[in-house]
Amino acid sequence: MLTLNDDSKTIEWMRLDNAATIFALVYSKRITTVFRLSAVIDHPVKVSILQQALEHIIDRFPYYRVHLRRGLFWHYLEKNTALPKIEPEQRDPCQKIEFTQGNNFPFRVMAYKNRVSVEFSHILTDGTGALTFLKSLLAEYFTLLGVEIEDWGDIPRPDEQPDFEEYEDAFKHYYRKEIPFRPLVEKAFHLPERLDKKGSFHIITGITEVKEVLDKARSLKVSITEFLVSVYINVLQEILHSYPPKKKRRLASPIRIMVPVNLRRIYKTKTMRNFSLYVIPGIDPRLGHYTFEEILNKVHHYMRSDVDDKFINQQIARNVRGELNPFVRFTPLVIKKLFGKAIYYNMGEKLYSGVLTNLGQVKLPKELENHIESFYFLPAPSPFTKNACAIVSYKDKLVISFGRVIKSQEVERKFFTSLVRMGIKVKVESN
Repeated sequence: MLTLNDDSKTIEWMRLDNAATIFALVYSKRITTVFRLSAVIDHPVKVSILQQALEHIIDRFPYYRVHLRRGLFWHYLEKNTALPKIEPEQRDPCQKIEFTQGNNFPFRVMAYKNRVSVEFSHILTDGTGALTFLKSLLAEYFTLLGVEIEDWGDIPRPDEQPDFEEYEDAFKHYYRKEIPFRPLVEKAFHLPERLDKKGSFHIITGITEVKEVLDKARSLKVSITEFLVSVYINVLQEILHSYPPKKKRRLASPIRIMVPVNLRRIYKTKTMRNFSLYVIPGIDPRLGHYTFEEILNKVHHYMRSDVDDKFINQQIARNVRGELNPFVRFTPLVIKKLFGKAIYYNMGEKLYSGVLTNLGQVKLPKELENHIESFYFLPAPSPFTKNACAIVSYKDKLVISFGRVIKSQEVERKFFTSLVRMGIKVKVESN
């Protein structure tokens, strides 16, 4: 539910979407819920112009111009009359945003040298929503610099009215109460590494050619995502099998990778809030060692069979039914917060060993392509899986970024080494 005032560009308040309700219960310095998208442009960022662009577009995204507030039973989003400000870069990305204090927003915009970055809490939106916001910001920034964009395409313009459907909690819209939901699966393998100090988030990025990865994936008769998920699973299998026998037996559990699915590709909606769920392809190493070809086969058939509306409807039914349960609805928020982390772990992060999220190819008007060199996508930190991977492609480059909250970089090292051994050239960067 939301309340609109006479100006259809602004809101007074609205409920969190179904995915955001759990994020609001668990966000902390460890579980920041914050992910990042960055664009590298062809000149040092003119911060004053970027600030103007931000002020011009913010009312085009009224569902982001909000505070998070606490009610008796639920958190909710309330209109924020302040203007967001461009912030300086931080030492480590994806840090907790104190968005319940003062005039803070559940997102931040930063500038550093040639890089423009936006960080969003999943309380507001997912990667698709954040990318749309960043593209609009960049388009307005370059327009202010005198670049004439003939056709903005699907990029929201600051002088447009937001579509009412953009506010929608699409989970509830497509919820069907008669659908049974799948039972949860058993706990997955997690890296047994000790967490680094709070606030540390180590990034290692591999940059490669889209064509090289696509050619390799096609030669194996799989998609790029299926190929990279298989490499990730194989790396975790190698790590598990490298442990001494006693430790290996103790830790042996299914190895699964959580792969978010943008549900806007399945359902017709313009929502700019969260609307993604996940599938978790994997193997069970307790059954024996899997060759890479066997992993590819399992991942390929799992992804093709489970990324459909029937499977996704079961996930939506599970999540929304829990929120609509009368006992849950009328439990005071202070009590919900006590159990939020356990629910987040048992219904989510317990089930997978890592995350691989592929935002896909970024497309821009040709006038902008001449000024934007690359995009980067960083995942949110996780103290449970400890390691996650985010991928984005732009022009001919595929950018693969790992974020971790542990000191060991064994996963990333083995992952990129695996690609190189398959003939894929990778340039590696680190924060």
